[in-house]
Amino acid sequence: MNGRLYPAVPMLMVAEGDRVKMRIVNRSLIDHPIHLHGHRVRVLSRNGVAATGSTWWTDTLNVAPGEVFEVGFTADNPGIWMDHCHNFKHGSEGMIMHLGYLGVTTPFTEARIPE
Repeated sequence: MNGRLYPAVPMLMVAEGDRVKMRIVNRSLIDHPIHLHGHRVRVLSRNGVAATGSTWWTDTLNVAPGEVFEVGFTADNPGIWMDHCHNFKHGSEGMIMHLGYLGVTTPFTEARIPE
């Protein structure tokens, strides 16, 4: 994610009410079903072509090799949310990032399972 693996991926910080636009790019050779917790996103474009017709809302987007999606959403669900590849092996290997709301904290710390 952004050239890094979790936990080295910086958290995307938003304020409640922000209108957020994200670009999702797959530079690998396999599909990545990207899942966004806590929010539905509106697909704005795919491979530079604007979405037309009925609005395409989703919380999981399959991104094939070389594909580029632009999605947007309103930050209306305060929390700390995980965004990850839904191929669980990829997620377990660090294909994870977090979306956090300003002012939202947690008393929990990350627990690592020994290898």
